[in-house]
Amino acid sequence: MGSGRGGGPLLRYLRALAAIIWKDLRLEWRTGEALLTPALLALLLLLVIIFALPPGVARMEGVFTASLWTALFFAGTVGLSRSFARERAEGRLWGLLLAPVDRSAVFLAKGLASFLFLALVALVTMPAFFAVFGQSLAAPLWRWVVLVGLVLLATSGAGTLVAALAAQLRAGEVLYPVLLFPLLVPVVLAAVHLTDALLAAGGWGEARAWMHMLILYNILFWGVPYLIFEYVVEV
Repeated sequence: MGSGRGGGPLLRYLRALAAIIWKDLRLEWRTGEALLTPALLALLLLLVIIFALPPGVARMEGVFTASLWTALFFAGTVGLSRSFARERAEGRLWGLLLAPVDRSAVFLAKGLASFLFLALVALVTMPAFFAVFGQSLAAPLWRWVVLVGLVLLATSGAGTLVAALAAQLRAGEVLYPVLLFPLLVPVVLAAVHLTDALLAAGGWGEARAWMHMLILYNILFWGVPYLIFEYVVEV
């Protein structure tokens, strides 16, 4: 009936979800590993790109979008790789897995926390890229929010799954980017094509197929890990 003190199964599931997310947010507030380090790395990559490009090249079509997403993806993986490695190093991973809650809640909580961190990194770094490259939004803000949100959701879903798998391996931190980057190639391509479409036409236009693929990848990267996460952490 779900009227007991602990609430029904759904309520307990949501409480566990919120508790894990809150734990990660509090830990991030103290350490800054998942936010400050990726944000600084993205800004450093921006400086390297600007000083490495000859004058005028930064204004060429495609350079801005490629630079923006390359920096965000490389910087984002730094924070994502620590989501489970830190838990294992500090002996908290088994505590999470032994908690009386469906293990899919651990995946969802870790994935959503990673998404929040990636969103904050993007919020800090994207305005800097637009300003330095002299780009304007050229499209309604909601379209940018949808695009960036879907890209970061796909990245955090895939990144959380690979981080959980890598945490079970001895050379996990070395293998993490090797396993993750091939999964993210379609997401990177979709991000670049859709960004170019927004800058050129203010809408998806002919790149609409990339938006459909991005939505499909989000379903894949969140649905499949949700179903198999219990087996991943038992590897």
